[in-house]
Amino acid sequence: MAGTVRDVEVFPICIREVEVLRVEDVTPGMRRVTVGGPAMDAHVRDGVALPPVRTSGFDDDVKLLPVDPRTGTLPFDVPRNSESGAVEWPAGAFPYARTYTVRSYDRATRALSIDFAMHEGGLASDWAYRVQPGETILMAGPKHSAGLPRGADWMLIAGDETALPAIAHCLEQLPPELPATVVIEVAEPEHRQDLRSEAPLDVTWLFRSENDGESRLVEAVRAAQWRPGQPYLWVAGETLTIKPLRRWAKVDKEIPKQFVEITGYWRHRSAGGPEAAAPAAGAAEVSAEVRLHEMSELLPPLVLRTAVTVGVFAAIDGGADTPAAIAAECGTDPAATVKLLRHLALTDLVVAEDDRYALTEMGEILADPDAFAGRALHFDKIHTRLDMAFLGLLEAVRTGSPAAGHGFADKVTEPGFVDAFHEEVAFRAVYRAPALPDSVDLDGVRTVAIYGEGAGVYADTLARLRPDLDISLVGLPAQNTRNLVDVADDRRDRVGRVDSSEFTALTAPVDLAVAVDIVDSHPDDDARMLLGVLGASARRVVLVTDVLDPQTTDDHATEADLLKLCLHGSGVRTEAELSALITDAGYAAPRFGALGWGSTVVEFARAR
Repeated sequence: MAGTVRDVEVFPICIREVEVLRVEDVTPGMRRVTVGGPAMDAHVRDGVALPPVRTSGFDDDVKLLPVDPRTGTLPFDVPRNSESGAVEWPAGAFPYARTYTVRSYDRATRALSIDFAMHEGGLASDWAYRVQPGETILMAGPKHSAGLPRGADWMLIAGDETALPAIAHCLEQLPPELPATVVIEVAEPEHRQDLRSEAPLDVTWLFRSENDGESRLVEAVRAAQWRPGQPYLWVAGETLTIKPLRRWAKVDKEIPKQFVEITGYWRHRSAGGPEAAAPAAGAAEVSAEVRLHEMSELLPPLVLRTAVTVGVFAAIDGGADTPAAIAAECGTDPAATVKLLRHLALTDLVVAEDDRYALTEMGEILADPDAFAGRALHFDKIHTRLDMAFLGLLEAVRTGSPAAGHGFADKVTEPGFVDAFHEEVAFRAVYRAPALPDSVDLDGVRTVAIYGEGAGVYADTLARLRPDLDISLVGLPAQNTRNLVDVADDRRDRVGRVDSSEFTALTAPVDLAVAVDIVDSHPDDDARMLLGVLGASARRVVLVTDVLDPQTTDDHATEADLLKLCLHGSGVRTEAELSALITDAGYAAPRFGALGWGSTVVEFARAR
């Protein structure tokens, strides 16, 4: 099953200049700012037509860009809306933006409310506590909405005051048949809010002022009364405070991961913060030789992944603080562990004092094996298993083909690789598939064939949004079986399967073929043959793919290009390269359009 049981809608990310309509205090600890104005409706900005604001989920979020209180202006160029459907964030802009949950949205008046938990020193919260009606602010989003969970018998919802807007919004959306157990922690009893819901609720309020300022959130969640049936766990708050609930949900309660959502909304920062680590004014620039040395080192990525894989950071986080205790917890050689710890200390991942080890801020990020950093840097997880294809880069560059032993065809023979790859692709599809109906004209379409790993998410989304469509998954039997798992039980009878190679034309052509990332996984000659088969199978063909800007300044884009070269011998093709492949295969010039989230739709039909 895909990574979530919440149906997702995806919207274009747009920069809007919205007007502050109202400012009010909900409690002494929470201020509500309501924004609106003409920019909430469809309009043109930066020469680009923007759609109206859309939001329906209880935890949708927007990014706010407050002006510098000293100058009244942004400390960088205003981000622009791109014709490709993305926001052009200038250097320094994205980290400056602050993310907040949409507390409510009135579609009739186009008024959107955001609640700000009171705290000192926050850029956006300081803005909220001085702003007056009539002022303006830049807002981006929401970029997606997720519905209430499917297949859950009840919800266990918890969080601190930063999660309170989402929690209150969620309770207002719950139907009577979906009960909830709720744990909310705030600073003072005066910060308690009235909550409304049609669902049966069991609500516990916690106040840090009654516990010497310490949190009891995790303790209260673990002690919550367990209702019968399948729970959906939703928790948000301070990252390190709620982290123990990940292991509790997975190990102690054995909740399937698609029914667990634990999100760090903020993080305690030590005194000094990131600014303290910045170089002093006038510090010498790093020499070219030093930069080359740092770029050429092989050890840093390997030592990081080794430490994550054996569990060094998790062991220290769990209380093991001596080399012997860490080695025992990790199951590693004691003498070798000392050598590893010595190097980790010199790279600011751990700190050593009197032969005892503790985590630095960077080390803490790596301590949770279920968080993204922990998963991405684990040798046995899919991200690193794919990245190991870079070991064949020399051969791939020399030959233009996947390196023997490092290509995708070699990796599918590794135990567990295919299932892990499917899970990663399906999770990515959750946020792209909902944009497909808005990116492709479906008028007159009745039959759709969907190809590729992760195609089940697209089939599930189309079955939900367009119940009039006759949808089939096309692929080899094992792939179809994996993809069908991602289709909701109540929609599975509307999605058929055609067990066949993607290189075999359908005996009964369909109105539309949707090929998800499959052209990317073939070198040019094979890709042309595949395009011919797709064109013979459908009146229209849509490729869901990534397109490389040849003038890109993003090294992540060039990294992805080289990775696909090593894996498939293809790379990430440019618009010109894709156009040439399609026209060489006998089709008219294709149409390129933005799908969102950095992906592209390429549509073509056989030339008449």
